[in-house]
Amino acid sequence: MRPAASPRLHLVHSTSDIHLTAKLKISRATALEQAREAVAFARSLCNEVEFSAEDSTRSDPDFLFEVLQAVVDAGATTLNVPDTVGYTTPSEYFALFTAIRQRVRGIEKVCIVGALP
Repeated sequence: MRPAASPRLHLVHSTSDIHLTAKLKISRATALEQAREAVAFARSLCNEVEFSAEDSTRSDPDFLFEVLQAVVDAGATTLNVPDTVGYTTPSEYFALFTAIRQRVRGIEKVCIVGALP
């Protein structure tokens, strides 16, 4: 990354219960700690760290907000909240982004993006 004009690390971690239990076979607590630790480590390597909450639209909103808060606190500079599997409608997606802006402290200091399949 040293020769990169704008070094950035992009980290992805699932946040939906179906991904945590069926795909990763881990608890919410483990997922939260993994996300926090990964972002903190990445931030020690470069100033720009993007975190993607995989399957965010099927995640329990309170848990999603908790993970996003943890990674913002750990130094994430961009949050990606993708609709990984095409689960949500545009109005639901808008409402999710509105809730994130209301519930995550420090959100005004990070870039927040989304992606539809």
